[in-house]
Parts: sequence; structure tokens; C-alpha cells
Amino acid sequence: MSMEIMETMEGKIPRLPDLFVWTAEGVKIRSAVCRDCNTYFFPEYHAQHRPGCPRQNVERVLLNNRGRLASYTIQHYMCPPPFKTTGDITPYGIGLVEFPEGICIAGLIMESDLESLKIGLPMETIDYTLYQDEAGNDVVTWAFRVIK
Repeated sequence: MSMEIMETMEGKIPRLPDLFVWTAEGVKIRSAVCRDCNTYFFPEYHAQHRPGCPRQNVERVLLNNRGRLASYTIQHYMCPPPFKTTGDITPYGIGLVEFPEGICIAGLIMESDLESLKIGLPMETIDYTLYQDEAGNDVVTWAFRVIK
């Protein structure tokens, strides 16, 4: 990966490591691409190649931090355990965002007017604080929001 990435951000800790990073351009999801069959993977270590692919040329990459809303739902109940967050976040969106690379990733839709969601809206990847740990750090995950 050619751009400088930060595994952590001051005062923030990823809830699930190795899935996203902070860059100068914002939050980016970690992925991998097979240059032989042009298939992108998420998470980056979950390689599902196309049939007949020699599986020899896999490279770790960061996805563009912008994409388009491909599908979504609005939830009016809290996620069951092991999902953990401070307080009740309902209603919240869960969206499938298609990135320019051709891969779709699911995530929470936050900081957005849920009533205005529609397929095709431009989205960006952000971090979202789930809760604080014992040391006072924000424990975060990736999420998406509508680009205004």
C-alpha cells in the first residue's frame, strides 16, 4: 500500500482490527485484489477467486472511501449481542455500498437522514464510535454516510 496509513487514531481503537484504517483521505476499508482474475476481497484475507484463476497474484489494497448505495434497510430494533454500543441507536440504517473497484461492503449508515435514503446515493466511509473502553478510548467501527 503506497499511501501512509494509520492503524489507530489517537483516542480511537478499531472494534475489529485489520478491516479499516485511517488515511489522509479519510477512513478506508482494507481489501485485497487478485490481479489474475481482477476479484476484490473483503476482508483482505478472505480470498474467493473466480473459477480457473491461478491465484498467484494477490495484492493488499485500500478501497476508495467513496461509493454508491446499492441496497439498504432501516432497522427499528437494536442489534443483538455480540454487537455492543452505548445507548439505543435505533432507528439506524444498514447499507450495502458499491465501491468503484466493483466490490460491495455492508455497514451501518450513520450521520444521515434515513428517510431520504435511496439507491444510488453517493456514500463515504467514516468511523463510528460504538462505546468507550475502560481507558476512555473510543472503540470504533467503519460506517457509511450520505455525501452531501
